[in-house]
Amino acid sequence: MTEYTLHEPTIRGATKDAPNSSLSENDFATDDLADLDDHYLLSTSGIPPESFEDLYLPVVHLDQRLSLPLLRQALNDVETMDELDAETKKETIDLLHDLGECFPDDSLRNDSQ
Repeated sequence: MTEYTLHEPTIRGATKDAPNSSLSENDFATDDLADLDDHYLLSTSGIPPESFEDLYLPVVHLDQRLSLPLLRQALNDVETMDELDAETKKETIDLLHDLGECFPDDSLRNDSQ
């Protein structure tokens, strides 16, 4: 079983906008992986990660605004991650709901929009 490290991202605001595309390593203005991990919740190699490919569940735009659509996608994705141990999965879901409090009038469930 792959071991994941949960990380609470640093955010500077919130948005209901979805990013134009999936984040890639080339989108970032830095090579410092310690800065890149602030956009993701999970890493398979610790924090800071050893590689960009170790990062999972993006929830923050490049400008460090928390994204409601990314939170919703992360919640859908984490619930289907079979390789994630039960404790880390629960902690990740709890963190997603905590972050979702930035959007008090919106549900994290896509079917409740």
